[in-house]
This record gives sequence, structure tokens and C-alpha cells, in this order.
Amino acid sequence: MNKVKRIMTPIMALVLVLCIGYFSGMSKTSAWFYDSGVIDSGDRFVFGNLSVNTKFVINHSVIFDAATKLADKNEKLFDRAVNFDDINVTNSGTIPARVYINVDVTNGAKGYRWFVYTDDMLVNGSVKETIKANLPSLTETELSRYNSSKYVLLAPGESKVLKIASWVEYDEVSTALAQGESLTFATRIYMTATQDKDGVIG
Repeated sequence: MNKVKRIMTPIMALVLVLCIGYFSGMSKTSAWFYDSGVIDSGDRFVFGNLSVNTKFVINHSVIFDAATKLADKNEKLFDRAVNFDDINVTNSGTIPARVYINVDVTNGAKGYRWFVYTDDMLVNGSVKETIKANLPSLTETELSRYNSSKYVLLAPGESKVLKIASWVEYDEVSTALAQGESLTFATRIYMTATQDKDGVIG
């Protein structure tokens, strides 16, 4: 027994050193310590009469135990730090329609970011690659500009799944995370269906 213990002790020490070396070599904002991607399904937005804009609101809490950093080129696991929400949208009317999404954080939005997309937009199956393909630069300003103007077009009778990817930016919440706190955001998702023409939403 003592012989086995003498052999195993240096082996376990070596394994520990290798593990510490691996994680310390990763970017400080890398999301290796966060392993969750929750898809909330069941929310459905069905509309048809577009003589006036049709609106739908979802109240939703999002909990994060870690953060990431969109603009960090060394971020290895951005997609694994992202929360995903699915919303099924159906145009039951007889004319094409646009669906716009806006997300409001009702308990303070420090560090919170979001990006709306559909699966047919994905680049190499990656949310971050999709964001990079749709934004001229990875800044909060460009992200906000994209989200405020982005819409999904639905033909009459067509259904689609709209997805919201959300995350928190490391630099803005690192103090809370270092203290072992999780971050909870109370969000309100607004969806508006309009006719397929510009200027309907100001």
C-alpha cells in the first residue's frame, strides 16, 4: 500500500500542475468555467391582422454564473457562456410581415448584451462568428444598432423560430463574479409584428 502511495503521489502532483498550467494559459475572459446553455421554449407569438402593429411581451429572468467578452480575440468558449431563448413566431395573415424584437432589462442592465438571429443565419454553427459577420465592429454601439434595426420577414402562413443569444461582459461584472455571486437579469422581451415596409416602427 505504501509503495502504491509513493508512486501515485508524484503522478497526482504532476496532473495538478498540468491542469493549473492549462487554465492559467487561457484568456482571463475565456468562459471555460461556465458550462450551460439553456433554451427556453414554449413561447409563441401568432399574429394575423396587421391593420395595426401587433405586440407580444414576455417577462423572463436570465441567470449567469460567469461572463465573457465579445471583442476578446482570445476568447475560446464564447458560445458556451451564452444563454439562448427560443420564440416561435407564426404569420397567420395573408400578407408578408416583419417581426422586430427588443429586450429591456428591468433591474439594471450592467454588462448585459443580446443578439437576435435565426438558425439560417448561423456561420459555421457559431453564434460569435454570426455576430462578427453581421457587425462592422464588435462594440456595444454596433450591437445596439444591429438589434434596433434587425427584423425577421415572414411570408403568409410561415413560421420561424427566433433566437435571442444573451451574455454578460466580463469587464463590467468581474467584481461580482470574483465574489462568487451569480447575476440575475429580469428581462422583458418585446415583439412587434408590422407590415413589410419601412417607417412603421420609428
